Amino acid sequence: MKAIFAYGYMILAGALILSGCHSSSSTTTTLGNWIKRSDFNGVARSGAVAFVIGDTAYVGTGFDGTNRLSDFWKFDPSVNGGYGGWVQIADFPGTPRNGAVGFGVNGKGFVATGYDGTNYLNDCWMYDPTTNSWTQKASMPTNGRFGAVAFALNGKGYVTTGYDGNYLKDFWEYDPTSDQWNLKPNSLGGSKRMYAMSFVIKDTAYVVGGVNNGSLVADFWAYDPSHDQWMRKTDIIVNSSLPYTTGYTDIERQQGVAFVINDTAYIATGMAGSNLNSTWQYDPKTDLWTKRTNLEFSTRVGAVGFSVQGRGFVALGTPSQGSLIEYDDVREYQPNVPDNTTDD
Repeated sequence: MKAIFAYGYMILAGALILSGCHSSSSTTTTLGNWIKRSDFNGVARSGAVAFVIGDTAYVGTGFDGTNRLSDFWKFDPSVNGGYGGWVQIADFPGTPRNGAVGFGVNGKGFVATGYDGTNYLNDCWMYDPTTNSWTQKASMPTNGRFGAVAFALNGKGYVTTGYDGNYLKDFWEYDPTSDQWNLKPNSLGGSKRMYAMSFVIKDTAYVVGGVNNGSLVADFWAYDPSHDQWMRKTDIIVNSSLPYTTGYTDIERQQGVAFVINDTAYIATGMAGSNLNSTWQYDPKTDLWTKRTNLEFSTRVGAVGFSVQGRGFVALGTPSQGSLIEYDDVREYQPNVPDNTTDD
């Protein structure tokens, strides 16, 4: 089975994404605009990992079509007149990898799991921006995996789903204070999956999409840490008993990205048989999805998505698994700006 997933990618989402209503959830609209920002300074790649600390995003590792990588970069979207800028930081000291997960907790960044071309990994590393240094932390006490998702809530990190030779939905909590991993008794509900997307809105985390045994996954789940429970949300497919889902024809996907802007989530990129160019907005207050402006750049898988300084970004990726083409562009999504199709 390993050979099937030799080019596995993690779509963070790591942790990261405006509103809908019944009357508009199935209607394509031109609201929202994609803008090109400063290209990533490192080599083009896919399957990278991202996390956010304060007003800065961090992106690194990944696969350049030939080699797995260990360089890491930070992105400040406020410089260069708002186009953003990249600065290289200390290299990731662990095994070069793709398909890892990342999350930011208490002013530190964490990278865990992934695939080195031969092995599924379970190690965990912490980045301290004040010293520009990495420290190895406790490994996940389970088999290595890649293609998982991660998020942070209330000072703790969480990892779920992925692939270790089998599809997974176990649910792990990491406490950075004690440097301990704990297997949560309540695993993600519904389907096992890999290549899902995750995002956090206020104090709730969401896991959506992915693939299980070759089929896209439609069930959509939210985790409430105050009750330590997973809650099923409306599935992301057309349901004849729910008229407002008539337009939900291309939300399902694997290897997409998610980000959050103003307590509203967005998903983009990814594939469902072929690559998708649709952008969808999720409103947690109504549990409804609304289609927004399609991607105005090359469709892709293996990208990263993140939110920083109240702005949402998509970067990197590849046209397909195993492709020798990798991307190094960065795009910002502006949800309240009418589409002017002037992205360059």
